[in-house]
Amino acid sequence: MRTQDKLTSIPERYPVACQWELTCRCNLRCVMCYTDCFNRPDKIQDELPTNEIIRIMDELAEAGCLELCLTGGEPLARQDFFEIYAHAKQKGFLVTIFTNGTLITDVIADRLAALPPHRIEISFHGLTEQTFETITQGKGSYQRCVRAITLLRERNLPLVLKSTAMTVNRGEILAIKQFVSGLGSVEYRLGEELRATLDGSDAPQQLTIPEAEWLPIKQQDPELWAETCRTQEKTPAPCTSGMRRFHIDAYGRLQLCSGNRRMSYDLRTGSFKEGFYRALPTFACDFKTDGAVPLIQVSAVHA
Repeated sequence: MRTQDKLTSIPERYPVACQWELTCRCNLRCVMCYTDCFNRPDKIQDELPTNEIIRIMDELAEAGCLELCLTGGEPLARQDFFEIYAHAKQKGFLVTIFTNGTLITDVIADRLAALPPHRIEISFHGLTEQTFETITQGKGSYQRCVRAITLLRERNLPLVLKSTAMTVNRGEILAIKQFVSGLGSVEYRLGEELRATLDGSDAPQQLTIPEAEWLPIKQQDPELWAETCRTQEKTPAPCTSGMRRFHIDAYGRLQLCSGNRRMSYDLRTGSFKEGFYRALPTFACDFKTDGAVPLIQVSAVHA
């Protein structure tokens, strides 16, 4: 059992944490989603099959990777999800699951409780049904998500609810945060980044809240405002993606992070160690540094 909060003896470049986009398929069509453009049959058929995922996962484990974040799209939309998940647990990874929650039933909640993940993170972008489903474009998705939250809490599973601030939900952000604070051990996270879609559309970024409107909202919450002030005061840290954190997309391509896919290494035809130690260091990043970086905390801070 891990007894330290900090790793103290790993090399500067070491594969600690992987964010793995298992699929771009999803049962929802969220307006800000950057992967939904690939949520179509011709792209889904190109995604890694189970056996390839297992093989690459074994290579990650052999290389010493500790943390594994399974995301999508919606990872539970894969029929083989629990085969993949069980293998990850058997290999000893600290597994985090990113999900929209709407596919979680009593049976799925029981399976997760029988083999608990390190953490489950559910996207919860609206406190009212109207706002929630305006974002997800899925009728009934609000009630299914709320039900999933109840099911996971009943089983004492480690849960995080997270929202992305957008023009569509700006009137509910503070209410969502307050709602989550009343759920006991459930954590809350707020994101502000809206990315262009994988096919290059800037449609999600059109939902960005103008700063003149967003700052007064954050000023109403002491925690959000304090974090905003800290962020504005400190110099941004150089990007260290590819040093200890990395990304794998649905097609088996190794990348620096989910936000930088300009260059990739094909894990279908090459080995993970070759990709991580030889290819990633050559990949371009506008925020990359060659300097030394602190040892990471044992957490699930993913690219």
